[in-house]
Amino acid sequence: FSFIRSGPPVVTLSATGIAFNAGARALLGYPNQVDIGYDVQAKAIGVCEHDKSSDAEPFEFEGRQKDGWVRINAKDFSRYLEQQTGMKFREKAKQFLPEFDEERKMLIIVIDEHHLK
Repeated sequence: FSFIRSGPPVVTLSATGIAFNAGARALLGYPNQVDIGYDVQAKAIGVCEHDKSSDAEPFEFEGRQKDGWVRINAKDFSRYLEQQTGMKFREKAKQFLPEFDEERKMLIIVIDEHHLK
């Protein structure tokens, strides 16, 4: 019911990185840290709560919340994504409607026209 008031889950890609609104954060369960991966073939970003058994360096998440959003700085990754997808979100930020994989507890952001808000 909270999506009606706060809007749907949204992930914004911009020149500076990735931002998650309250709806996207809720789907993830408001984790303190997250792991972020990228599937080149699917052109999709996957975000899940940090796996403590993983060697991957986690990103701080909920501790970075400000005004209902969590922003993760990733300028180089933004540049790479723009090259991979051809979408020009570094010129103007683009918002995407993510999907949630219940089995893997993973937020999936497919970077294509169909998933734009």
